[in-house]
Amino acid sequence: MDPSELGRRLFRAYYRRLRPEEVIVTDVARREFAFTYFGGGGMQRHLAFASLRELLSHMARNVPRHAYYSSAYYRDPSARDMEDKGWLGADLVFDIDVDHVETPCKELHDRWRCRSCGASGWGAAEACPKCGSENLEREVWVCETCINVARDEALKLVDFLESDFGLSPDEMFVTFSGHRGFHVHVESDAVRELSQDGRREIADYVRGLGLDLKFMLVKARGRRYRLRHGGAAPGWYGRLARWALLEAGSDDPELGLKAWRALLDKCVRGEAAAIDERVTIDVRRLIRLPNSLHGKTGLRVVPLKVHELESVDVLERAKVFTRGEALVELEDPPRRALDMELKPGRARLPLYAALYLLLNGARLARFELA
Repeated sequence: MDPSELGRRLFRAYYRRLRPEEVIVTDVARREFAFTYFGGGGMQRHLAFASLRELLSHMARNVPRHAYYSSAYYRDPSARDMEDKGWLGADLVFDIDVDHVETPCKELHDRWRCRSCGASGWGAAEACPKCGSENLEREVWVCETCINVARDEALKLVDFLESDFGLSPDEMFVTFSGHRGFHVHVESDAVRELSQDGRREIADYVRGLGLDLKFMLVKARGRRYRLRHGGAAPGWYGRLARWALLEAGSDDPELGLKAWRALLDKCVRGEAAAIDERVTIDVRRLIRLPNSLHGKTGLRVVPLKVHELESVDVLERAKVFTRGEALVELEDPPRRALDMELKPGRARLPLYAALYLLLNGARLARFELA
């Protein structure tokens, strides 16, 4: 079955029943919107809508495969030249993608093939282990482990924003991207007019970049140093002290510089949030529309309050097409995808699972709605 044909039909039914209050976009008339559609044709952007109802009417008629809106606010969001839009500020947005995090499950569902020498294998690879080429073709899937690992990174980021930057949970919301990660949105007057340089400083901070031990230590005896601040201190001072307690059994150990550097490296690896800094720095970024559908998965872009992030079953909330089944014949599928264990051959799958395989490019010898 043609993925575009089935996807368009199912997505249209979803958008026709979606209510305006479910699309969490503030100041909609000041945002730019952009869509890609089933059947190709590239991205259509520089669109503006006076209301959420008008936005949903457009989506129900045109059925986007992917839907985005700007983190920025503009005087004229429909202007085709970016300089003519009249930038008024932007939300602070963070993107957490499990592609940037090592997970053992990648060996079960991600694959690569070298375009240079033809070698292939399971898991994530930056370069071909056979010939060294970085010209790789990748096949990427998502499972529950991926989502949970990305959720942990989002929780670390939220802790930074609350504890170190003093932001309130009421100024933030989180979305599951519908694929392999989460977006954290900060909507606050305190961040709206931040420059790219200011946003870069925040991105570097939560990633633990540029930390200098000379500001974190004081001289002790001989060639040994101790912490300037204890575990109750804010920011990276307190984080390093708590790691010292964990590793050395004390939050006031006296260690040499080499040992402190090793401890700081371990602290950063454990505490830093794995964000895509380019998204945070970009003051004109397009980000996925809350409660839209992801065109490679058929899953919903799930909006969450900060307090829900730890407890909600994200994948269950993201499933939309839970009624119905499909008969499929799988050729060399990923061994794990979403909440399923897969193997080659015929299978009867829930519609949401079969649609995910179809949209994400699984090799299917048969696809038939049951």
